[in-house]
Amino acid sequence: MTVCASVKVRDGLVLATDSMTQIWGQDEAGKRHPIKNYANARKLFQICELPIGIVTYGIGNLGSRSIYGFLRDFSSDYSEADDVRSITENLYEFINQAYQEQFGAEGNLPGLGFFIAGYSPNTAFPEEWEFVLPRDSESRQVRPLDQFGASWRGTNVPFTRLYKGFDPRVVQELEQREVSREVIEVIKQYESPVVYDGMPVQDAVNFAIFILQTTIGISTFEIGSPSCGGPLQVATVLPEAGFKWIAEPSLTAS
Repeated sequence: MTVCASVKVRDGLVLATDSMTQIWGQDEAGKRHPIKNYANARKLFQICELPIGIVTYGIGNLGSRSIYGFLRDFSSDYSEADDVRSITENLYEFINQAYQEQFGAEGNLPGLGFFIAGYSPNTAFPEEWEFVLPRDSESRQVRPLDQFGASWRGTNVPFTRLYKGFDPRVVQELEQREVSREVIEVIKQYESPVVYDGMPVQDAVNFAIFILQTTIGISTFEIGSPSCGGPLQVATVLPEAGFKWIAEPSLTAS
């Protein structure tokens, strides 16, 4: 799994993710379970030197090829429109074809998500688009162009608890028990009042890192194999500077 975050403010955008990847196996009964964690997977990418970034979460490979390899091929061969929506739609077609070839369209299929964000030509604010396979038949816009906010994907429950003031699974449980809508709405009144409209880009960087660190902290100490962790990968996308690494993954001799 993964935790990734996007923080959109009026002067730019921050994309961030962890670096952990899990290798899964099957027992004799066919049940999938993690057998190994690695802490240095690439999950944040720039597309074609454009002011556009992509974060990916869920499974880390399709067959024998990593998602990083697929995105590298997509970026190196891409020569079509340079707006965020068109790139997202083309990426959906590119990845979905490989996904279908690997897994087909039926059965207990693994999740694979993409969050694509950045600047289209002649736009004042960054755009955010996403899709998750096999759930989505097309990509969708995360929020309107002139609205600001934060999004977190992958292992999303820990930070949702803190930010929203409740565990989202509680709402699902109450709905299943047919608890009145009025009671459920009371639970939703305690969301943290964060102001994004006037948030400086540096504070957006700090907030994205806070989302990741909160989630990694819970994942580290909960029972079971950690679902996220490792070095952080962080980049800004700014109208004047384009895609710029704040914390870039690199190879080292340790």
